Amino acid sequence: MTVAFALDFWWRGTPDGAVPIGPLVLSIVALATLSVSGYLGGKLAYRYGVRVADESTQAEGFRR
Repeated sequence: MTVAFALDFWWRGTPDGAVPIGPLVLSIVALATLSVSGYLGGKLAYRYGVRVADESTQAEGFRR
């Protein structure tokens, strides 16, 4: 994600009017990917207790 946003920052260059379609699409894809990965990470941590809960609590999350 860091590389995608750095590439987008570099690709946009200096602000001189409207943003070309390529950097805009890259921004949208990067934000969508970041959102999905945040959702999945939250689900792992809060729903299944991965790396925060003991083994029995993690197993219970998978049975729900």
